[in-house]
Amino acid sequence: MTNEKCLEVKNLRTWFHTPEGIVKSVDGISFSIERGKTLALVGESGCGKTITSLSLIKLLPETAELHADSIILNGRDVTNLDKNEARKIRGAEISMIFQEPMTSLNPVYRIERQLGEVFRLHNPGISSAEVKQRSIEILKKVGVPNPEERLKVYPHQLSGGLRQRVMIAISLASNPRMVIADEPTTALDVTIQAQILDLLKQLQKDMNMSILLITHDFGVVSQIADRVAVMYAGRIVEEGKMEDVFTDPWHPYTKLLILSIPGIKVTRGNRLESIQGSVPNPLKFPEGCRFAPRCPYAKDICHKQQPPEIVSGDRRVSCFLRGDQHEG
Repeated sequence: MTNEKCLEVKNLRTWFHTPEGIVKSVDGISFSIERGKTLALVGESGCGKTITSLSLIKLLPETAELHADSIILNGRDVTNLDKNEARKIRGAEISMIFQEPMTSLNPVYRIERQLGEVFRLHNPGISSAEVKQRSIEILKKVGVPNPEERLKVYPHQLSGGLRQRVMIAISLASNPRMVIADEPTTALDVTIQAQILDLLKQLQKDMNMSILLITHDFGVVSQIADRVAVMYAGRIVEEGKMEDVFTDPWHPYTKLLILSIPGIKVTRGNRLESIQGSVPNPLKFPEGCRFAPRCPYAKDICHKQQPPEIVSGDRRVSCFLRGDQHEG
């Protein structure tokens, strides 16, 4: 019996029309997330992770062109929803925790108003007393102390950790079955990071929700993810169970990402790896494998042809080197 999928995306493409040409930010990616599980979408800045998440909740600018064979959310095809239909599923079925709470929370409104808006949007006719009661309950659930008092303050009066907890409360207010967490711990110190990750894991267990974690940090991935999809230049280059990818990365990019994080595989006193160069310009991706210009293992064919996707069990990778190993 196969596990129920909360989200299944097939061949998603999100391109932007600019005066300079077409920017292929997301260029044909497929993935799925099982109910109650976490998939981490990992890669450097500029690889297309955040655009992927914004595509799923239909929060794209007018210059964007989104196509997909299908985007199935909770059994429903949401590929071609218009703005009004998309607004109805945001918060109710799929929600997002943004990277920086201070830019996501409105600085001129108290927490009570911002949290209350979510309840009113998805529960027309709800009383003010019920809104306040639910607001207090959700703040308690995400570990905000003295929730009655916190409702009365403005975002700038809260610490970074509390602001992030309020953002999580807002995203969970309507009990969505799936949450996108976009770099949820980037702006926090290490101790608060650990608290937020523990909170997400506990909430996931309590609510049986699925999480799409957007991050560049394999250290965060190791603490929360069930599966990992590694993204580079608009495409997924490797995917598998978190333990398998950590233990035996198949793609050179994945290997270098892991070796660039202190404390994961590189112990104290040893040298961290660095990835030479930068993510290519999406206006003009290189011919062949998009990672080839930066790859220390690249062969001639890597610069000329797109690598095939190799599937083995529940793992997949797009790399000629892995193909050679299979042939051998």
